[in-house]
Amino acid sequence: MKQQTCVSWASAVVLALALALPFAAIAQDAPAPPQKLEQIVTQQQALKRDLDAGKTDGMTTRQVNVIRKAQTDVFAVTEGKTSLDQLSMDDKVRLENALERINAEVKNTRAGHDDKQVCWRERMSGTSTKVTRCGTESEMREAREGARDFLERPKVCGDRCG
Repeated sequence: MKQQTCVSWASAVVLALALALPFAAIAQDAPAPPQKLEQIVTQQQALKRDLDAGKTDGMTTRQVNVIRKAQTDVFAVTEGKTSLDQLSMDDKVRLENALERINAEVKNTRAGHDDKQVCWRERMSGTSTKVTRCGTESEMREAREGARDFLERPKVCGDRCG
């Protein structure tokens, strides 16, 4: 029974990685190898069954809760859909981020969290056009801090002008 748990977690990690990586290309509007939505849903249902059965070796309650919350997003986005083509860009971003959160918790490392790929939609300055930006969690944090530093700079130059 113990070996089965390790095998199911190992296969879940491998499958999560295999399924999550092509979404980065999709979110960046680049061609990606075809993936089946049913594979993603099936894999997440198997992981959910393992969690429900208490197969959480080495995971904290917080990690299990993060996985469950991310799976709620996965199931909500994929409900009633049979293909990735049926998802809007916002839904694809939401699905990719949820799969990356799940993967980071299953990998259970700080590097896994910082290297986690995330995408976000943001409005281009001066337009109503939204663009999708993707990067690692640490890159997103650096961009956010850079923007915050820019906004906090004094707007009046005073004696430092010219």
